[in-house]
Amino acid sequence: MTITRGSTALLLLDLQCDFLDPGGVYARHGLPVERLRGIIPVVERVAHASRAAHVPVFASKFTIYTSPGGAPLGLDHIVKARPFLLHEGFRLRDAGRELIPELPRPDYELDKPRFSAFHGTPLEVLLRSLGIDTVVLTGIVTHGGVEATARDAMIRDFSVVILEDCVAAFDEELHLASLRGLGMYLTVMDSAAYLRALAPLSPHDS
Repeated sequence: MTITRGSTALLLLDLQCDFLDPGGVYARHGLPVERLRGIIPVVERVAHASRAAHVPVFASKFTIYTSPGGAPLGLDHIVKARPFLLHEGFRLRDAGRELIPELPRPDYELDKPRFSAFHGTPLEVLLRSLGIDTVVLTGIVTHGGVEATARDAMIRDFSVVILEDCVAAFDEELHLASLRGLGMYLTVMDSAAYLRALAPLSPHDS
């Protein structure tokens, strides 16, 4: 992979407290968040290196909007698997909706109401305005938000890279199947290869 200044953006997908923290809504409902937390140190390293190389960093935050009476809006696509979200989690102004503290502050935060970070957000407008043609994806869940965002990016003619050690899912079989399927159409690499590609843009070479 070759990165030229101004052409690439890093996307951090849904790395939020409600998904990942031991006290978040997913952990409180018995989901094995430790499986997901394993990618945090690697994503942290990638995010800091991207920032140092002047690669814009975007972070999506899954968001559940509610009616004036407090009823969740448009959750049919996820409550079949996660019915507890009908009652709690990821609401505006909830602490659990915020990004995990291990990450550097992104350049852009996007409130994301669906699986894809392109749907219902200004992501495409911002990428086009910045002259970005390649997006590098990290985050959760591989066969959910990561895959949906990757497919939407390809439809919009962006080049897509997924860092395989920076994405995770609760189900390893689905995680691997998603990477295998996407690998037919986009680039799947590890974080070490990405960091090597960033090296020429590091501050001492600027």
